[in-house]
Amino acid sequence: MLAIYAPLGDDDLPRRILIVSSYVLLIGFVLSNLRRPGIVLLGIGLALNFIAIAANGGLMPISPETVADARININGVSLGDWVPRSKDVLRAPEDTHLRFLTDIFVWRNPTGVRAFSIGDLVLAAGLVLTLADLLLPRVARLPADRP
Repeated sequence: MLAIYAPLGDDDLPRRILIVSSYVLLIGFVLSNLRRPGIVLLGIGLALNFIAIAANGGLMPISPETVADARININGVSLGDWVPRSKDVLRAPEDTHLRFLTDIFVWRNPTGVRAFSIGDLVLAAGLVLTLADLLLPRVARLPADRP
């Protein structure tokens, strides 16, 4: 949240450092909680996003075509610039490394999430599985010698 919403000036280097650092911390959390299947799925989603972000200099690339399709307002943002209030950098598809892992999918909806990646889909599935694992009652098995 700090990397996205804090007034860190025009230079996007602090944002890049904060985003990459947060992913490292989150992956550390996942590694310490691998006993839960949902957390494993969360870790896979985080890893997919981290790979895309690291391969592209610390921000998640989004193409002008995806921005237009998702109807995201980016007035004044040029190619190579950070997209305000997001983790994204505006990049042409041919300048994007591992494009298939970046924000290429669009979901037009009233919420703030309009463009997302395959990693985000895996993260959402991991979140649902983790919440189900933590919140739903567990079925207790009786030992075989008890009726």
